[in-house]
Amino acid sequence: MTLASIFSLPRLRGLTVSAAVGFTLAACAATPPAPVAGNDPALSAVRWELTSWSGHAIPHGDNGEPVILNFDMQDGKGRVSGRAGCNQFSAPYSVRAAGQLTIVEAVTTRMACPPPAMQFEADFLDKLQAVNNYKINGPVLEMKTVDGQTLSFYQREKPSAAAKIKFVYVAAQKVPCSAGVMRTTCLQIRERKEDPWQLWYGNIVGFNFEPGIAYRLRILEEPVLNPPADASSIKWTLDMIVEQEVVKK
Repeated sequence: MTLASIFSLPRLRGLTVSAAVGFTLAACAATPPAPVAGNDPALSAVRWELTSWSGHAIPHGDNGEPVILNFDMQDGKGRVSGRAGCNQFSAPYSVRAAGQLTIVEAVTTRMACPPPAMQFEADFLDKLQAVNNYKINGPVLEMKTVDGQTLSFYQREKPSAAAKIKFVYVAAQKVPCSAGVMRTTCLQIRERKEDPWQLWYGNIVGFNFEPGIAYRLRILEEPVLNPPADASSIKWTLDMIVEQEVVKK
């Protein structure tokens, strides 16, 4: 009822016009605005990697690709995408209110994987639809489902869309090498244990090499647009240290 219609009535069942107006305005003031589904900037600022889920072995390298979530807004609508253990997936999502999250059924690519990975993926995507609440505590995201389960994630750097995840071994010692006209030392890297060591002339952003320690790293590989003539056309950034071992001389 508008104020104009109220003023056109002398009485409302025994109430004066001024009382009716007062009650109408009070009711409007007391009614909170409906929550608007939207995005939580803390969700979309980083990528989230699944690290814990009761009763499940979490893929992270040797047993499969890591499970990654990316939250983004596209044309004003929330969408979460990433890898579910085997295939890439994408699903609509909405933050209904503070700490309340809804994820709708996902669509996926159709790559075939070993049965354990396929089963994990099916279970994970099904459980995403049961998520009801979430909480971010520093670098950790916890999602609670309607059946009482908790999925824990750890924040990772959010790379460009062109970045690829790569695993490399790093030898425990650097060796002499030439970088242009300069003599220096380079990391020795390989992707498989049976491969020969190769020289890596660049650096790995975020990686602090310590002599005497052999590493297995998960890195993000991104193309570099218009690199200088003497620089690499790709950039490596440390995503996580998967393994490290002290090597005796």
